[in-house]
Amino acid sequence: MRALASVDAGVIKAEIEIAAPPERVFRALTDPTELAAWWGDSMMYRTYDWQMDLRPGGKWSTQARGSDGTESTVGGEYLEVDPPRLLIYTWRPSWDGFHASTVRCELQPTSSGTRVRITHTGFIDRAAVAEGTGEGWKRVLEWAAEHVEAAA
Repeated sequence: MRALASVDAGVIKAEIEIAAPPERVFRALTDPTELAAWWGDSMMYRTYDWQMDLRPGGKWSTQARGSDGTESTVGGEYLEVDPPRLLIYTWRPSWDGFHASTVRCELQPTSSGTRVRITHTGFIDRAAVAEGTGEGWKRVLEWAAEHVEAAA
C-alpha cells in the first residue's frame, strides 16, 4: 500500500510520497479540471463540477455521483493557501449534515518528489466518521499519485 492513514482520537493522519515536484502536486490538488480527472473511481464515485476560489476566505465545492447513482456534495472555505507548500480548508460534506471539519495538506519536497501529509480534524462522531474518512483519504492520495505520476 502506498498511502498510509491512521486515526487516533478522531484525528486522521494520511501520507503518501509522489514522484513529482511540489509545484506539480499542488496544481493537481487545486486545479478544477485536474481534480475532476482523478478524484474518484467509476466503481465507487466520480467527482465533477469543481468550483474553486483559491485564496484565504475563498469558497470551494464539488459534486459527486456514486456508482449507484446517488448524489452528494462537499465544499468549504480556504483558510490558508501557500503554494506549493500548504493548503488548509474546511470540509463540509452533505453526507454528514454539512458539519465542518478541517483539512490540512502539507507538501514537502523530498529527494524523489513530494511527501503529501493530510491531517483531518474536527469530526462530531470521531470514531465512526474518522475511521471511514481515514480509508477515504488513503484512496484519494493513491488516486492523486497515480494521476500525477502518469502525466510525468
